[in-house]
Amino acid sequence: MLNVAHARGLTIIELLVGITIVAVLLGLGAPAMGTYLQNSKLASAASSYFNGLQTARTEAIRRNIKTEFVLTNTSVAASDPANNAVPTATGANWIVRVASGAEWGLVEAKAGAEGNGSGTSSTAIQVSSSASAIQFNGFGAAGGGPYQIDITNPAAGSCGVNIRCRRITVSAGGQVASCDPAASAATGDSRACPP
Repeated sequence: MLNVAHARGLTIIELLVGITIVAVLLGLGAPAMGTYLQNSKLASAASSYFNGLQTARTEAIRRNIKTEFVLTNTSVAASDPANNAVPTATGANWIVRVASGAEWGLVEAKAGAEGNGSGTSSTAIQVSSSASAIQFNGFGAAGGGPYQIDITNPAAGSCGVNIRCRRITVSAGGQVASCDPAASAATGDSRACPP
């Protein structure tokens, strides 16, 4: 005779123990996941501004003409944003424009600091710059520099604890770099901003 193997399932106790273990692990991981998402949002916004500055410098060298990276709250979808943008040091949008006679020509534009269309929301990424417009000459140098753009998210917490805020720096020579303002150069941290 053939022995029939009985399939054994889970008892209600085993199922409840498994669900409890999963719930505890999710409860422990949720805060870390929130911090990770906030840091990712900051890094994405910093990358956008960094790339915009690099584009402005590259276009200045390529075309051998004056090029500007402009922070603005003017909509980039507005009519002729290159000429109608109102520069502001806390602008949520940015544009790259090149000199074209007495007018400006648009090279690239970006709306919002990665999801922040208005720049005024308390849960949004905040941008603060030492200048509303950074101008590059045909050699790629940034006249009047150095400049810095600080990117923070006050709703996520203070910089340096769990949140890694970003600073984009532009030297007078035009070199664009990204750093962490909370990192210390004294301890040899490679993320530290230049003095």
